[in-house]
Amino acid sequence: MLDAAMASGNAADVEMVGELAKRTNPADQIEIDLLLGFYERGLPPLIEVAVIPPPDPVRVMLDAAIASGKDSDVEAVGKLAKAASPEDVAEIDILLADYRAERKRLKDEAAAAERARLAGAKFWQYWKGEGQIGASHSGGNNKSTGFNVGVALARKGIDWSQRMRAQADYQRTSGRTTLERYLVEYEPQVKVSDRAFAFGLGRWERDRMLGYTARWNASGGLGYKVIDSKAMSLNLKAGPAWRQTDFVQTGRDSEISGLAGLDFGWQVSPTLRLTQTASTIVGESNTSTSSLTALNAKLTGGLSARIAYSAEIASHPPAGVENVDTLTRFTLVYGF
Repeated sequence: MLDAAMASGNAADVEMVGELAKRTNPADQIEIDLLLGFYERGLPPLIEVAVIPPPDPVRVMLDAAIASGKDSDVEAVGKLAKAASPEDVAEIDILLADYRAERKRLKDEAAAAERARLAGAKFWQYWKGEGQIGASHSGGNNKSTGFNVGVALARKGIDWSQRMRAQADYQRTSGRTTLERYLVEYEPQVKVSDRAFAFGLGRWERDRMLGYTARWNASGGLGYKVIDSKAMSLNLKAGPAWRQTDFVQTGRDSEISGLAGLDFGWQVSPTLRLTQTASTIVGESNTSTSSLTALNAKLTGGLSARIAYSAEIASHPPAGVENVDTLTRFTLVYGF
């Protein structure tokens, strides 16, 4: 614009455009003053002033989103950019296509590296887990001391995944054992498709308060991932089972049965997670259901606080034993 005003020979236009150029390009004021000085003296300019237009805010936002590497942000900003600058739709589509192709390449490389790492891993490598501990003590008329400890391990391979869990609960009240429960469980799973899987389950339990000194369960079958996302997951499974129980009063009993179960997880917030695990074993002489609901609140690092509610339900318990037994735990949990 300044060059055009000088070429017109109108001094008023030159002065007006010159002032406007200095206001809109404050970093170029010295060069603009020199150019105007040459014009007033009738001398040819020795320099040329490059007036740089301000950056396009839409393009600035899109570039920032692409630099962040967050796919959801890039797609959202890209959609807004095309709505705000319809004349640049073709250029924006090219930028988005290049971004998607690069992200896919990086994800494919990361997935290949992870598969290679897992393929070469030993059985004892890459396990993750958590340990929990809780205790209680009361005095006065009813003196009570109790504790509960537990550990859970998990390992995810290329097609196989494994879970192990052990739990112990013990309490004495006024010199009498009122709670003594132990559990050990192992569950391998093998991937059948993106959502379907086959599983095996072995479990040993001991709970004299529920009328048995040992109970063995072995089962296997198929499962399906109904919901499978980072925030929420829901797995359903079912299959035949075998159960053997050593009762305190009536001796040993074994039977063929069926198992149905579910595993649910919900990341409510970055620091709060809700989980639900339940299974039902249906037999000819008894149907038993085990349920565990837990709410984890992250405290710091790998340390969390947990409140958990478990229920054991039996359709035909031994004589003198209630058919519903519940337990509430408050524990500290450390993930590793």
